[in-house]
Amino acid sequence: MMDQKNFTIEDIETELGNTIFHTLKSEGWKVIAQYSPLAFDKGIDYDSYTLQKDQEELYFQWTNWFEWSISGSERVMTEIATRFSLTLKH
Repeated sequence: MMDQKNFTIEDIETELGNTIFHTLKSEGWKVIAQYSPLAFDKGIDYDSYTLQKDQEELYFQWTNWFEWSISGSERVMTEIATRFSLTLKH
């Protein structure tokens, strides 16, 4: 299991969040959970995914008001923040 997932990047513009999500998937991160594809509001009002690689997990959450947020371990979130020029919150 991963470290405590208390490091977050919030208010990520939808297009950039989508780019981060697809980039990580192309680098071997696997979707292990997601908001139900059958939910009437998936991708309209809300969406979420859990990605896993090795012993790490990332939690992606999207709303139409706040766009994407990503949470995970300090190490992985610091890498994402640096790579995509984003601000990390603890």
